[in-house]
Amino acid sequence: MKHWNELDKNIFFEKIFSQPVKIGEITLFSLQIDNDRPSLGIGFDIPEFPDILPEKWKNKGYNVCRLGVDCYGISDLKILNIPGRDNFYVRIKKEDGQLCFQAANKNSLIEFKAQSISICDPNVYIRGNDEDS
Repeated sequence: MKHWNELDKNIFFEKIFSQPVKIGEITLFSLQIDNDRPSLGIGFDIPEFPDILPEKWKNKGYNVCRLGVDCYGISDLKILNIPGRDNFYVRIKKEDGQLCFQAANKNSLIEFKAQSISICDPNVYIRGNDEDS
């Protein structure tokens, strides 16, 4: 897969981006595991910013887009080193009827197979210069 838009459709996501959004670099901010289902939620910022803003987002100074994915039917979960708020490079591919997810950087790895992966509603916020480091 090359674009987040190829995952299960999210109507709001499709409305605020006029072009497909490439899967690639993310800044991880949350990782939640529910072993009862089994499911996994990952929240992150993407470098792209929506180009079709709803009225309530206009002229507010927002400069970062945050979204996430909900992943169901998890198997073969591997987490190496508990990731901090770091940048990761994400790859998702279809293989044998499952989605193979991998987020990696030089220090950490999150890898699993999922029956389905859905985009969560995106949100925006203001990141100050002091948060870039």
